Amino acid sequence: MGTVQRNNRTVGYQVNGQGAALLVFHGTTQEANGWDPVRTVMPIERQWIAVEFPGSGESSMSDGPIDIDDIVADAVAVLETLGITECDVAGYSLGAVVALKFAATHPNKTRTVTSLCGWAKTDARMRLTFDLWRRLIAIDPELFMRYALADGYTADGLTALEPMLEMAISLAATTIQPGSDAQLELDIRIDIEQDLSKITAPALIIGGIEDRWVDITHSRHLATAIKGATLVEMPAGHIVIAELAGDVAARLASHIA
Repeated sequence: MGTVQRNNRTVGYQVNGQGAALLVFHGTTQEANGWDPVRTVMPIERQWIAVEFPGSGESSMSDGPIDIDDIVADAVAVLETLGITECDVAGYSLGAVVALKFAATHPNKTRTVTSLCGWAKTDARMRLTFDLWRRLIAIDPELFMRYALADGYTADGLTALEPMLEMAISLAATTIQPGSDAQLELDIRIDIEQDLSKITAPALIIGGIEDRWVDITHSRHLATAIKGATLVEMPAGHIVIAELAGDVAARLASHIA
């Protein structure tokens, strides 16, 4: 792990591997290791740079509400510290929104961009869902994780996980980050619709057909709104990053290669 200081805040990041730089952003409630299921099965070598959101891992909380432009600026500060001027960019869930914003505002730094379960503008169902997340986490992180696994995986995925389900729930509940509530507050008000037309880097949009949190229609919209984007629909729910990690890795590797 490494840290940089920006605007009197600590920004945490993690670097793994060697080769061309791949900047990744994790999802809500996660920290730098959020992409590990994909990274560990990636068929090509890359230098993975995972930047942590405020309140996750080594990153300190913001004084006020989290701002997506600040997260992008945090990532730029990390890249500058590492001496990296250009990279591939990928994000999962809220991280996908950040990755798209990064590509729109820093085209000269972006070789390619990948959105995994991302969206441009939060809809009413998502606002209700993210509010439910906030309430469940406040009541009991393990209760939230029980719901998250039930709703985030497909039936086949849960069948495979069932023999170790209770252990997985208990373990996963301990990984929910202190900044989760603030990150969910950002999820509720996401709107990067006007940025999509500014993305010029080759874009890969991956969505889960059974995603109950970010409906597949959001990925389809991104693919339509971003010029030249490639859409891949996978038979998974929102936790596709774990359930179909190998398939995600293969698609990501092909795209950035």
